Amino acid sequence: VPTNLIATTVTETSITLSWDAATDDTQVTGYKVFQDGIEVATVANETTAIISNLESGTEYVFYITAFDAEANESAPSNSLSVATAINFKQSLQEMGFFSGNISFLQPAEGVILYDLNSRLFTDYAHKQRLLKLPEGKFLEYNNSNMLPKFPDNTMIAKTFYYFNDETNQNAGKKIIETRVLLKTNGEWKLGNYVWNQSQTEALLTEEGSITPITYIDSNGSTQNINYEIPSNENCFTCHNTNNIINPIGPKLRNLNFNPQNGTININQLQYFLDNNILKGISSPDEISVLPDWTDEDTYTIFERGRGYMEINCAHCHQPGGIVPPGFLLDFRLETPFETTGIYSHRGQIEDRIQSTVPSYRMPLLGRTIVHTEGVTMMLDYLQAIED
Repeated sequence: VPTNLIATTVTETSITLSWDAATDDTQVTGYKVFQDGIEVATVANETTAIISNLESGTEYVFYITAFDAEANESAPSNSLSVATAINFKQSLQEMGFFSGNISFLQPAEGVILYDLNSRLFTDYAHKQRLLKLPEGKFLEYNNSNMLPKFPDNTMIAKTFYYFNDETNQNAGKKIIETRVLLKTNGEWKLGNYVWNQSQTEALLTEEGSITPITYIDSNGSTQNINYEIPSNENCFTCHNTNNIINPIGPKLRNLNFNPQNGTININQLQYFLDNNILKGISSPDEISVLPDWTDEDTYTIFERGRGYMEINCAHCHQPGGIVPPGFLLDFRLETPFETTGIYSHRGQIEDRIQSTVPSYRMPLLGRTIVHTEGVTMMLDYLQAIED
């Protein structure tokens, strides 16, 4: 029996298989490759095969048998389940996140709408977060409150938009961009789709740009923002830890709350457990909660300050982040306060979160204006740690 059947290379439309040679008293003259129980290839004197013309993002099951000159055939090798890769399409419509008119932002069947307990600020833009898992696959608890294990061919989409009038959300919205994270062959890739003026499509682009936005805020005042769409390089800056790309927001502790978004109206992790989206824990109680920096009733100013810095700053300010090591700052929630560097840099933090100078403001990317509510809370926090 041939053994150790593995996939060595996976593309969108092909899978390269490799195995250890069969041995017998007679001479093995070749191998048969079976795909989903059907023979699809025969190879002679080789222990590799390339199976082509496959469908993108589709799981296949393979096994191998050996045969000799007398047509004697071995039992099957180990069975191997492997999915072809997915990749970025030129248009967002082709990625399969939305059904019908994509400007309605209606998730397609099987696409999961989710939210975060504490959110990153991006010039007051609204965000819709979607998760698309391969059929039959699930998130898996990773022995921590951090990111779960995502299966290959997971896609995450975050769409940024403004309501034309916050006091009358029926007056329509302006959709700007949809950022997509795609995991294939164990690695995450970044792609960004910029929406056209007619809001009928969004196209993949690697270049950054500026989109002028005018909207009426919840107080009835007109706001003007030069919204900055990031380049692929900008996206890598924030999503990079030790030169490895990872999601930032969907840590289990940031999913552990009741989003009340019309789809999920119970604890989000409980919803995931009930619907086989997450496995490895039995209850949300096993996971901690990232403090919601806006929730004054539940959390202290110290918890809220650290919660804000975790989601807005820690992706860069941590070991392996893009910030040079000399800054000696680690804003991750799990880092003991004494070793974060927050206290010794409190004056600089205060200045930078209030600055709009591109080379000095913090965060450097993702905002062009001051986050008024966030800064007010952070100033209270920075004062509290001095008292």
